[in-house]
Amino acid sequence: MNTQEAWQKQREIIEYNKKHQPSLIEPKKARTEAEIFKEIGISNMPINRQKGYLRLHYQDFLVEELTQDKKIIRVNEINNEIKIDRNEKERTLYAHLIKIGIHTNTAIDRLNERLNFPGKIGYAGLKDEEAVSAQLVAFPRIKLSEDEIKKIKIANILLTNFYYGKGNLRPGYLIGNYFTIAIRTEIEVNEAELKLRLSNLEKFGFLNYFQSQRFGGIRLISHKIGKLILQGNYELAVKYLLFKANEYEMPLIAGLKKQAEKIYPDYDGIIKLFEKLPYSFLYELRVIEYLKENPGDYVGALTSISDSVTMCLYAYSSLLFNRYLSVYSKTKGCTNERFPLLISNDPEDLKIYHEYLEEDGIKDVYQALKPLKFIYWTKRDWACRIFPKDIKYKIFDGGAVVYFFLPKGAYATTFLANLFELVEGTPIPAWVSSQEIDVKKMLGQGSLDELKQTFKEYWQYKNTLIMKPDL
Repeated sequence: MNTQEAWQKQREIIEYNKKHQPSLIEPKKARTEAEIFKEIGISNMPINRQKGYLRLHYQDFLVEELTQDKKIIRVNEINNEIKIDRNEKERTLYAHLIKIGIHTNTAIDRLNERLNFPGKIGYAGLKDEEAVSAQLVAFPRIKLSEDEIKKIKIANILLTNFYYGKGNLRPGYLIGNYFTIAIRTEIEVNEAELKLRLSNLEKFGFLNYFQSQRFGGIRLISHKIGKLILQGNYELAVKYLLFKANEYEMPLIAGLKKQAEKIYPDYDGIIKLFEKLPYSFLYELRVIEYLKENPGDYVGALTSISDSVTMCLYAYSSLLFNRYLSVYSKTKGCTNERFPLLISNDPEDLKIYHEYLEEDGIKDVYQALKPLKFIYWTKRDWACRIFPKDIKYKIFDGGAVVYFFLPKGAYATTFLANLFELVEGTPIPAWVSSQEIDVKKMLGQGSLDELKQTFKEYWQYKNTLIMKPDL
C-alpha cells in the first residue's frame, strides 16, 4: 500500500469512527504551551501574552517559499495553461507545488509513486503539514509529455506554473518563507499592543527556538527516540517507537499500541493491528515488517526508516540547543551569536552540550551512531536570534491575521509565540471562533477562492484527519 492509499483508507476509517465512536477520535487532554515548552527545553519567553488558537483550518496557515533567485511562490498564483517550449540544454522541468494538509516529504513520495519518476525530485525546504503551502520543485530529465503532465491528479497536491530550466533543487536552496497566519483569540486583540510587539520583534528580533513540529507533533516523541539511540539502546528505541502511547494522542491510536505491545513479538498480529490505521502507523509498519524478516536486528530496523531516525536525532539535538539557548539568553543576553548543533563532524561542537549529555547518560555520540551508516555528519551552526521582515497585520472579529517573512532555519510558531500564548489541536476551546476567513482577502493580497475550488474536498477537513506519522 502506497502513502496515498494509506491516507485514503485512514480517512474513511476516521470518518466512520467520528460518526459511530467519536470518543475514539478526540484526545482526552491537550498540552498547554507551558507543558510543551518544558518538554522541548524552552524556558525564556515573553510574559503576559493573550491566548491564541492556531490552525483551525488548513487555510488559516499559509506558507510561501522565497526561492534562491528571490521569486515568491504564491499559493494563489495558479496557471492552468501549460505552455512548454523546451530548449535542449534545459532538461529540468520546474513547477510550483501547492499542497494542503500533508508534509513535503509525503507530497514528494506521492509524486514519485504517481509518476514512477526515475530521478530525484528536487525541493529546497520542508513546509508545514497542517497548512496550505507553496514551493518550487524540480524534475530533472523528466520524459512526460505535455498531455501527460496535464493529467497529473494527486489528492492534496496541485502542480502548476510549469517551466523548463537547468540543474536541480537541493535542501537549503532557498532564502526563506513568507507566512500568512490567522490567530483566533480568546479576547479581542488590542491593536496598539499588537502593533508595538510587532515593531519590537522587527527591530530586536526573537530567540530562535526549535518548535514542537521538530519534536514529533502531538506526541512529542522524536527527541526521546533520538536520546535512546544516542545512549546506544537501539532495542528500547525501536520499542518506544512502536508501543509508547500517551494521553495527548487519539485514543484509537493509543489503544492499538497497547494491544500491539501485549502480543509482541507476534509480528503478523501487530501488522494486522497497525494496518487499521496505515497512515498513522506508516513507520511502525515498516519497522515491524523488517523485524518479521530479521528478528532482533534493531539497528537494521532503525535503518529501514533512516530518514525518520535522522529526524529523531536532529530532534534531540534541537532539544539541547533550546536548553542551551534558554540559559545563555538569560545569563548573557543574545544578539547575533550562532551555536553549533550536536550531530557534527567536529568534536569541539559537542563541548557546550557536555553537561546535558552527561545528565542524559550519553557517553559517546560517535560510538553510539557508528552502526547507523546513513547518518550524515557535517558541521551545522544555528542562528540564535532571528529578525522578521515585511510584517503586516489585520484585526478581525475573533482574532488577527499576521503576515511576515522569516529566513530559512526559523519557525513561524516561534515568532508567533512572542505575540500570543499558543493553543493548538484538540479538544478545541469553546472560545475559538469557527468562522471561515480568507486571509489573502483580509490583507489585500488577492483571494483563496480558486484554491478552495481546487481543494474543496479537503478545505474544511483538518480537524478530522489528525492521525498522521509523527516522526
